[in-house]
Amino acid sequence: MNSTIGNAGVVAVRKSTPRKYLNVVAPGMILCVAIAMPAFELSRFSPSLDSLAISLIMGIVLRNVLGPSNLVAPGIRLATAVFVPTGIILYGTRLNFLTFANLSTFTSLAVMTAVAMFFAVILLGMRILGVDRRTGLLIASGTAICGASAIAVLSPVVRARSRETSMALIVTTTAGLIGTLLYPLIADAFSMSQLSYGIFCGSTLQQTGIVQLAASHLGDAAVAIAVPVKMMRIAMLAPITLLLAGSFAFKPGSADLGSTAKNASYALKRCWFLPLFVAVAIFFSFYGTTSAHIPDLEPAATIFLSIALAGIGLSVDFNSIKVGGSKPLMVGVFGWALVAVFFLVVLLPLISWGG
Repeated sequence: MNSTIGNAGVVAVRKSTPRKYLNVVAPGMILCVAIAMPAFELSRFSPSLDSLAISLIMGIVLRNVLGPSNLVAPGIRLATAVFVPTGIILYGTRLNFLTFANLSTFTSLAVMTAVAMFFAVILLGMRILGVDRRTGLLIASGTAICGASAIAVLSPVVRARSRETSMALIVTTTAGLIGTLLYPLIADAFSMSQLSYGIFCGSTLQQTGIVQLAASHLGDAAVAIAVPVKMMRIAMLAPITLLLAGSFAFKPGSADLGSTAKNASYALKRCWFLPLFVAVAIFFSFYGTTSAHIPDLEPAATIFLSIALAGIGLSVDFNSIKVGGSKPLMVGVFGWALVAVFFLVVLLPLISWGG
């Protein structure tokens, strides 16, 4: 059975009546929701159980055990197209600019240095080993910014295929789980203070849940430091997305201005939700009267993104992931570890020295 329906079929679905269209997309949408909701419930038991990663893995397993189906394909595509932007817009409710505005200058510079190093080291490793550009950008973005959320946003921007998105998610999730196990040992071995350990976790770990879990090893004070530092990295999602969108608008060696303009228009359309993401973050950061509603909206962002990741997983043939081999995993994990060690040995002492 074919895994996708043809272009003619897609056009026919879109031109059908609303009722027929709903009947066509409902099976795939229901399947994505049926995967995402248990994943979300599991994630509530422990921060180490990332809802987005669980949804992706469950989707991949289900797709490869049961095989592809034309019945669910339209709904899966719609789930990905709808719930990535809506999830990211609601993700802005988590981003409180006031929490990281009071970070010291040295801490802020160190965090931005770490983000830049993640991109430089991982992309250099990918280039040396001959891993494709899109996979490298997604792994670097997920590692540097906010894990699965960044990858979900940037996948359509860089026109990544489902296997490239899945590989990036698997690499960043693996690195995060390794960090969860190693960071408490590092904290004890170096006799780290709550301040240093909180900054270390917030600056170098991938997912927010992983940051909270690892930082909790030294108590609530370390978590209270780690989260604002992590928020600073999440705030960089918008500018980095626009930067990558701009870079993909230009084809190397091409002087065709018409083609460049067309690519730029396409890239910017893929980022339409970023201004809303920033607006929501600003609104919830500076208007205290809305703070009571934030706990109600935060789960919605996670659920929507989990639905989108379930759709991505259901589109992936596991054999297509194996085509990339172990090189992306090696570069992603070792690149992250290298930057984390540099941050621990070089940047943290500078932060302590600078106050």
